This record gives sequence, structure tokens and C-alpha cells, in this order.
Amino acid sequence: MEEFNTKKSYFDILQDYIQSGSKETLSDDEQRYLDVLYLLNSLRRKYGKENAISFIQRPPNNIPYRKARAMYDEAINLFYGDDGIEKQSHRNAMFEGLMAAANLVLKTSENSKDIEVYGDLITKAYKIKGLDTPEPPRIPEGLYKKPIKIYSLNPGAISLPSVDRNALAERIDNLEISDIEKNRVRQEAGVDKVDFLDLYDEQETKVGSKS
Repeated sequence: MEEFNTKKSYFDILQDYIQSGSKETLSDDEQRYLDVLYLLNSLRRKYGKENAISFIQRPPNNIPYRKARAMYDEAINLFYGDDGIEKQSHRNAMFEGLMAAANLVLKTSENSKDIEVYGDLITKAYKIKGLDTPEPPRIPEGLYKKPIKIYSLNPGAISLPSVDRNALAERIDNLEISDIEKNRVRQEAGVDKVDFLDLYDEQETKVGSKS
């Protein structure tokens, strides 16, 4: 068997390979690298971290210690990764190990002391997964949903009763204000159409009087 390439990591390639549904074809070196990561993960579950790392340092892989430790971390992130967060990957792996140990204790329990050990393992698994931390309160949908605004001079658009424009015009005409102000109020109330030229002239007059 060819000597293992200890200078190169195929982690990113393998991550893309798995995320794509394993549709691509791996090279011989990439496939061997993946096989070793699978092996590390399996050995870790049964024999623990240090034994798994020690195993791949021996023939037929002969992987140096530093590279073996790096590949162990890659195995954890590849098979337990959660959105690329390394710390969460280790939590997932530790949770699985604790649950496996707890189930083994439960199956082989003979007395109340064994049940206490089982309960302690379950509690540790519960905490390491973060299940003891209450979930943050959900934000009411109305707080972040963009409000719907309707701009209309027609009250019926929002199911309001229509205004009697004749009655409204009569009330405006009875106001003790100048004819110019009455015209502006009638336009703003929607009784008369807005005359933009009049508004412009009125604004020009105000500006001229100030200067």
C-alpha cells in the first residue's frame, strides 16, 4: 500500500462530497482519507479518543501523531458538524458517547447504585447538549412583520363609512375664515380637487412675505 500523504488534508473536498449526496467520484487518495476518518469515528465510539489516534499511527496507515490528532478533529467535524461550529461538533459527539454509556449501564444494571449511575450519565448528556438551557422567548410575529399601510382619500378602502361631501362643504363655508383658507380646507378635506398651482402660488406668496 502506498504511503499515506501526511502533508495534505482532503477535509473540504470530503465535506462537499457528503453535502452533495456523494454524487461525485473520489480519487484514490480522497477515498482512503475518508476511510481513515470513518475508522477514527468508529474506534472513538468503542475505544475512546486516544486509542483511536494511536491505532492509525500503526501499519498499514503509519500516520504521524500530529497528523493523526488533526484527522481526529476532522472526523468529529465531518460526522458531527453543526453549521461548521467546531464546539457544537464536539458536544454532539460527547452527547452520543454519554447516551451510549447510559444505555449500556441501564441494560446491565443490577441494583439501585447502577440506576444512579445511569441517571447521572443522562443528566450529563442532557446538560452537554444544552437541553437544560431554556429556549429564548419567541418574538411575536407582529413585531418584525412589515405593517401594511394604505393611503387613500376614499374611506371605503378601509371599510369606513363615506363622508357626505355636500354637508362637509356646507360646514366649511360656514367657518369664519377667509375664502383662500376655505378653498384650502375644502381641497384638504377632499371636497374639491387639489389645485397644485394655487398651492404653489400660496407658498410663493408666503416665501416672498418672509423675505
